[in-house]
Amino acid sequence: VSDPLSVAQSFCHQLEAKLRFEDNERDMVLMHHNIEATFDDGGRKETHLSSLQLYGDDKMTAMCKTVGYTAAVGADLLLSGKLEHQKGILIPTSKDIYNPCLDALEKEGLVFAEEVMIENSDTNDDVEIFV
Repeated sequence: VSDPLSVAQSFCHQLEAKLRFEDNERDMVLMHHNIEATFDDGGRKETHLSSLQLYGDDKMTAMCKTVGYTAAVGADLLLSGKLEHQKGILIPTSKDIYNPCLDALEKEGLVFAEEVMIENSDTNDDVEIFV
């Protein structure tokens, strides 16, 4: 037991020792979203695919980048007064929140590859559009 006064601190110490990356190891974050939507305008169906693959490096883990940068960007928007017109708990579903976040994350190397597939039931043609 490294710290007999704190079980949590002792546990953290054990985790740090056992979960440390070796010199030839690194972490990777992989995210993939598949969102399907059917519209009432004659049966048009869209499938949106969004993927991110990010590797850690010798300075920062991929998990640290994805969690830390995202939290920092949100805090920056809030503290810089860019969200003064918003109140309460905010989720990034409006363009005035998610566009600045995505722009800032892109500058840090966090970029999603996106693809939209549109299927028209009238013609059964698939059209791929890369965004």
